[in-house]
Parts: sequence; C-alpha cells; structure tokens
Amino acid sequence: MKTLLILVAIIGIAAVLGAVVVGNSTFDGTVVDNPYESGLAYDAVQKEREGSGWIVAIVNPSGHVGKNDLMISVTDKDGRHVSATDVTLTISRPSSTVYDKTYTTIRTDAGLFRAEITLPLHGYWDAKIHITAEGKSITFERKFLAEQDKK
Repeated sequence: MKTLLILVAIIGIAAVLGAVVVGNSTFDGTVVDNPYESGLAYDAVQKEREGSGWIVAIVNPSGHVGKNDLMISVTDKDGRHVSATDVTLTISRPSSTVYDKTYTTIRTDAGLFRAEITLPLHGYWDAKIHITAEGKSITFERKFLAEQDKK
C-alpha cells in the first residue's frame, strides 16, 4: 500500500511539473502592460464609444484562411455613413501576439472601408478598428471568424 501511495505521488508531481513546463513554453509574455490602469480606463472608453453614436460593423464577419477583403461599415445612429478621415484595422489572435498586424483601409464608393488582409490560421480573430472622424479618434473592437478552406 505504501508503494502505491508513493507511486501515485510521483505521478502527480510529474503531471504538475509537465503542466508547468508546457505552460512556460507556450506563454507569450505580458498580456497587458498596466492591467490596473487599463481596467480603470475601460469604462471611459466605453462611454466615449457610446457617446460618439457611431455604429461600427464588419460587413462580412466570416472569411477564410488566406487573403480576404474585410469590409467595415461606420454609420451614425441614423444609418448614414460617417465620413471618416482615417480608418485603420489591427487584427490579432485572442491567444497570441504572434500574428498581430495593422492594415490601412480604402474607402469604397458605397461608403464602406475595405482592407485586404491575410489570415494564416482558421478560427476566431480580434479586430481593433481605429476611426478618426469629426474631430474624434475612437477604437472599436469586433470579432470575426476565418473558416478552414474546404478541399
């Protein structure tokens, strides 16, 4: 019985050590530089987004692995397109900073903003859409899906 308890303890310790090694090897580093200050600023940013009256949407929220045209709509509360002077897009994976990339957008004739992006992996992506218009500069966050190509 004593041998069995020692064997179970050794297996348990090995499992914990294995989890620590795997965790350390896959962690990218600091998630947020100043988490306390970032948390305090969150409410102010939310109020600024809501106060702007802008409605920001990704028109085609499902893409695929590879090159995509991501279309962004920026309208006011009455549904009119906002004449933004600058719209930039930063995409990233929720779990890693390795694939972070910033893109510039081009305004289309339909009043949308188009960015040619490349998605190396399938799954969900985070989009930070930074808009400068009407003397304001606000960043909106959205999620979208990149589907695996069917072969």
